[in-house]
Amino acid sequence: MQLIRASERFWTLSNIVSLARLTLTVPIVIALVQDSRWLALCLSLVAAASDWFDGYAARATNTVSEWGKIIDPIADKILVGAVVVILVIKGLLPLWFVGMVLARDIVILVFGAYLRRRITIVPPSLMSGKLAVGAISLAGIAAMAELTVVLDISIILSAILTAVSLWQYGTRFYGIIRQI
Repeated sequence: MQLIRASERFWTLSNIVSLARLTLTVPIVIALVQDSRWLALCLSLVAAASDWFDGYAARATNTVSEWGKIIDPIADKILVGAVVVILVIKGLLPLWFVGMVLARDIVILVFGAYLRRRITIVPPSLMSGKLAVGAISLAGIAAMAELTVVLDISIILSAILTAVSLWQYGTRFYGIIRQI
């Protein structure tokens, strides 16, 4: 696997969008705590759209950056992690689900930090990881909207995609470590 160094620029459109998504965590959590699930749902949909847009903007403007490869997944992990924790506290998601989400994120963050320190390049996210986050987000949205069937399906899909993504991240991590 060939790793290519991206730009070191911080202030790019995609990074600004990722930072805006990160700041949406606070009003979404407040809305959930105050039982304003529809407001939380609407803000979560804006956050989901911003996640798609920041990646599109980075590729379309050729401004993929090392910072963006850090900010985007951290914004996702903080937002998704905070939302699922609140939804578990509210009894809208099972406890094992938040454990799975947080365990996955911690493993990926630890491996990513280790690689950043060893090779000074952050490998880009994998498609399986993006699909897992999408399924987890769908579960959160379904929980907020009380869509029971969609919630049940998205929880199962999240578990499967989380396992697949962890396997693929682990395989990539092992391959990179072997190269260095």
